[in-house]
Amino acid sequence: MNFLPLLFLVGLAQAPAPQPTTPAACVKAARDFAQMQQRAAKQITSELIRKIEADKVAMAQACAAQFNPATIVEAELAHLIALYGESAQPALAKAALDRALASKTLAVNVRADVLSQAVMTGLREPKSAERNARLERFVDTLDRLPGDFLDVRLSTHARMNGFYRGDDIDDGIIKHSTWLIERAKTFTPEQRTQYGSTIVSAHINMAEAVAGRGDNARAQQLLTAAKANWSDIRNADLMLAPVIARYALVGTVAAPIGAPRWLNSPANTTIAMPGAVTLLEFTAHWCGPCKESYPGVKRLLATYGPRGFRVVLATELYGYFGAERPLTAETEFERDREYWAHEGLNVPVAVEDQRKPPVRGADGNYTYFDNPNDKAYEVGGIPQIHIIDKQGRIRLIMVGYDDVNEGMLSQLIEKLLKEK
Repeated sequence: MNFLPLLFLVGLAQAPAPQPTTPAACVKAARDFAQMQQRAAKQITSELIRKIEADKVAMAQACAAQFNPATIVEAELAHLIALYGESAQPALAKAALDRALASKTLAVNVRADVLSQAVMTGLREPKSAERNARLERFVDTLDRLPGDFLDVRLSTHARMNGFYRGDDIDDGIIKHSTWLIERAKTFTPEQRTQYGSTIVSAHINMAEAVAGRGDNARAQQLLTAAKANWSDIRNADLMLAPVIARYALVGTVAAPIGAPRWLNSPANTTIAMPGAVTLLEFTAHWCGPCKESYPGVKRLLATYGPRGFRVVLATELYGYFGAERPLTAETEFERDREYWAHEGLNVPVAVEDQRKPPVRGADGNYTYFDNPNDKAYEVGGIPQIHIIDKQGRIRLIMVGYDDVNEGMLSQLIEKLLKEK
């Protein structure tokens, strides 16, 4: 047997792949690498995710080193901005963007891609009002370009909408959801299929934003319209049903809150909602937006607590706290006690048991186990805040928390305290 061909083939199999030679190929290689590493992992941990991300950034930086933002052909500028985003090189991304924006010869389709990519890359930057305003200028410029560019415009508005939903900024949610909903009125059947789930999400996001501002009727109109016009989209009804059920609770009597463990109340307490104007917030120790809500909630309690206003929090056990895992129920409960004490919230906190994992039946379908408090209030995301009147009726549901809502909450609480 001649072994030389076999050895040659083995050597070829083990040879490193050639480095990509275009910015787009570099981006794809880096993203494919990260995806492949995650799929190959036996267990996904936060430490592993950080390592994969660091390796991906290093790989992207090595690939990006072959390009110069001052000399690369204009047609590649959008891909180069994307590459600098993947490689965590914001100064180079800005250099490529500045060159593209200043160009008098940039093709309109390339300019559209550049503006869109500037938004995507900008969303990696630390959050700030200045950054958001800059990204909005890019979006507005993109919308003013001649030509359709539906894919580019729609993906850009959807990404901004998703950011604002995640950061609970109502004005941004309303702006981009409105654009998406209006643009969808001209969709072809093929575009409905391609983008339908994005449009359903836009209806949901906007409904949550306007409901949190006290316009529950408008929220229900948006959800009704989505159900009537978009139920042909895959999973649309599954997406809409729990949100419709949530806002149908406004005006109904709120369910009591119970739990086997309580902070600042005896174990196995059940708190009935009638009897006091109540802010009920569903929260968790790991939830960043929840933490952002606490200063405003404390100010409301300081202002109105002496007049009979109260705050109740509802959470559950998760089996971990920060980097500590796994934790026993007793240890996590003590961490919860320390956490909310540190936040200065000396209010009743219902702590439900950790949920059982889903069970797969013989038919292949899963049975999921709900937190009973979450189920009673149709909790879909946290923080989820309910304002409840003295009669125990839910008067407002707010998903997420935007600091600008504090004034509106104050006015509503003031009004409810005056009611009989």
